[in-house]
Amino acid sequence: MWNNRPIIIRIKRHENVHPFIQTLHAQHVPLKRVVFREQEVKFETNMRYLSKIRRTRSRYRLKMTVHYADELQVFRAQLWTMLGLFIMILIPLLCAQVIWRVDIEAATPEIQQKVEKTFNDTFKMETPMSKKVLPSDAIIRQELLEKHRELAWVHIEKHGGRVILRPQESPKQAEQTNEKLATHLVATKSGVITHFNIQNGERKISVNDTAYDGDVLVSGVIESGNDHVFVGAKGDVFADYWLECTFKIPTKLTMETLQQKQWRVLVKGIHKEQVDYVQKKELPNWLDPYVSIVEEQQTKTMEVVLDKSKIDSLLMPLLHEKLLRSLPAKTVIKKENLLQAKWGNGTVEGKVLFLVNENIASPIHGSQGE
Repeated sequence: MWNNRPIIIRIKRHENVHPFIQTLHAQHVPLKRVVFREQEVKFETNMRYLSKIRRTRSRYRLKMTVHYADELQVFRAQLWTMLGLFIMILIPLLCAQVIWRVDIEAATPEIQQKVEKTFNDTFKMETPMSKKVLPSDAIIRQELLEKHRELAWVHIEKHGGRVILRPQESPKQAEQTNEKLATHLVATKSGVITHFNIQNGERKISVNDTAYDGDVLVSGVIESGNDHVFVGAKGDVFADYWLECTFKIPTKLTMETLQQKQWRVLVKGIHKEQVDYVQKKELPNWLDPYVSIVEEQQTKTMEVVLDKSKIDSLLMPLLHEKLLRSLPAKTVIKKENLLQAKWGNGTVEGKVLFLVNENIASPIHGSQGE
């Protein structure tokens, strides 16, 4: 196979080139792709005939260079190439049949040590070892779960020659006594139900139904035949309702707007005023008693006159924000309608109708049989 490797012969042009080519033909040397150029003659053959070509070239005193024709090929059909390729494929296949490491990855070091000790004591295996010696996943999982009741599952992953055991603990359920759960969730005000966020209990009303003040929204007592099972009620029930509010505010307002932040250097003894800062840079201990570098939040105070042109841009956002701060958390104001507004004596007063979405469920406690 080595003697069949293709080669390229380059010969410098000379008057003896033609006799040289004819002699090679007479010796039955195969010549392929013979090219005559101004400075050289090039042809292809193989390594088997290189010794004949060299002897003939010496007789005619020609200058010749030899090049391998397959130097740019990725794969060469040679004995050593085939042997190397075979070894390159064989070694990973052999290594893949061996377990080199068994690792245990747990949520805590304590669980990892316990599972590792149980695995080593139960199976008594030393790495490296053949994959045929390793027990099946079902057997490993069964042994570990039987001896560690606190585990819910054992995930087994295999990556090449590495086996990873990931024990998973059973979820720790928070103990919650029945006394901590309400008997029912009732409505504190009337509204149209929009959505539920219930952890315990049975719904007694549907979405888009109208609930009235005092209605049971979620029951913590479930009927099972003639029996009543207490499961408790817990969660939120959101509903839309309209809220009418009156307001009276001055037409001249003083407002502060946030500006860009900037850093400031304060020298003790020179800057004696108190400075409210957002953050402060840490300085060396020898410099900190004398100098402070703080970031200030700049504000700008401005006078605003509230007129009819600023109803949508200023008046309604102010009323929206004021009402939202007075309502419970998770409350959303979906819509607001200005019913009336009257200017006079330096004030503006009127009424606004708000569409509010709020959790109207309130827990009530009683005996479990209710």
